[in-house]
Amino acid sequence: MSHTPSATLDDGVPLDNSIGAMMIGVIVSAVLHGVTLLQAFYYFQRYKKDNWLLKGLVLVLVTFDATHLCMITHTVYHYSITGFHQDELLKHVVWSVVLEALFTGLNGAFVQTFYTYRVWRLSTRNWYLVGLIMTLIVSCAGCGTAWVVISIQMDTYRQLLKISPLTITINALSTTVDVLIASSLVYLLHTARTGFKKSDTMINKLIVFVVNTGVLTTLCAIAALISLVASPNTLIYASFYFCIGRLYTNSFMATLNARKSITEQIDDVDHMLLSMPRSALSSTHKSQQNISIRIDTTHEALHDRSTRKNAAVTSSRDNTDSKSDDDLATKVAPI
Repeated sequence: MSHTPSATLDDGVPLDNSIGAMMIGVIVSAVLHGVTLLQAFYYFQRYKKDNWLLKGLVLVLVTFDATHLCMITHTVYHYSITGFHQDELLKHVVWSVVLEALFTGLNGAFVQTFYTYRVWRLSTRNWYLVGLIMTLIVSCAGCGTAWVVISIQMDTYRQLLKISPLTITINALSTTVDVLIASSLVYLLHTARTGFKKSDTMINKLIVFVVNTGVLTTLCAIAALISLVASPNTLIYASFYFCIGRLYTNSFMATLNARKSITEQIDDVDHMLLSMPRSALSSTHKSQQNISIRIDTTHEALHDRSTRKNAAVTSSRDNTDSKSDDDLATKVAPI
C-alpha cells in the first residue's frame, strides 16, 4: 500500500513540506525573538521597581526563548548543510528538534500559569475555574514531557509517526487552555461593570487588550493542530509550532509593558493594573507592581455621593450605582 511521501521519510522527495517548512518557522521565530529582546529591554528600562520575582520570570522566558531559537537553527543547519545531498540523513531525528519542544512547553506553561493567576484574582479566587485551567496546563506539560522522553529514544521520523496522537493531544490541550483563559477573562471583566461610564470604558479597553494579546497564540496553536491532523506525514506544522513559544513570550511581555500606557488613560480611576499581588511578592512594594487587574472607582463614587448630598436628592438608582461601584473594588481583589 502506498503512503503520502515526505522528505524526511522517502528519498528523492522535494524538501518544501519538511525542511522548507522548518526553515520558514526558524526565520519567523528569529524575527519574533528580536521583538522579544526589544520588549525585554523596554521592560527593564521602564519598570525598574518591579519585584525581583517578576523580573526573574522575564529573564527565564527570554533565556528559554533564545535557547529554543538556537536549537531549531541547529536543526535546519544539520539537515540543509551538514546533511547536504545525504538523503539517508533526512530520515533520522536530530536531538535538537526533540529538545526544542521542551522549551516551548515550559514557556507556554509559565505564561499560561501567569494568565491563570489573573483569572484567580479577578474571579475572587474561584478555585473550581482555576483548578480546571491548571489541570489542563499540567496535563499539557506532562504530555509534552512524555513526548520528549519518548521521542529522544526514537531514531527516525517514521517512528515518530507512531506517537502522532500524543502530538495532537498536546496541541489540542494548549489550544483549549488559551481559549478558556481568554474567555474567562472576558466574561469576568464583562460582569465587573459598575454602571459608571469611565469605569466601563476602561473595562471595554481591557477586554479588547485581553483578546488582542491572546489571539495570535491561539491562532498559531490552531494552525499547528490543523496541520498535524491534515498532513501528519509532513513537517508543515513546524512552521507554526516553532513560533508558538515566541508568541507566548511576546504576549507576556506585552501585558507587562502595557500597564503604564493603560493607566495613563484613566482620569477618575485610581489604579487599573496588570501586576502581581503584594501578598504574593513583597509587602513593601507599591500596588503599581502587581499582576492582577485592579479597577478602583473611588473618585467617581465620592463625586457621586457629594453630588447627591449637595442636591439633597436620594434615589434608589444612585444607591445601587454606589454599591455596585464599591463591590467592584472588592470583586476585582483590590490591594
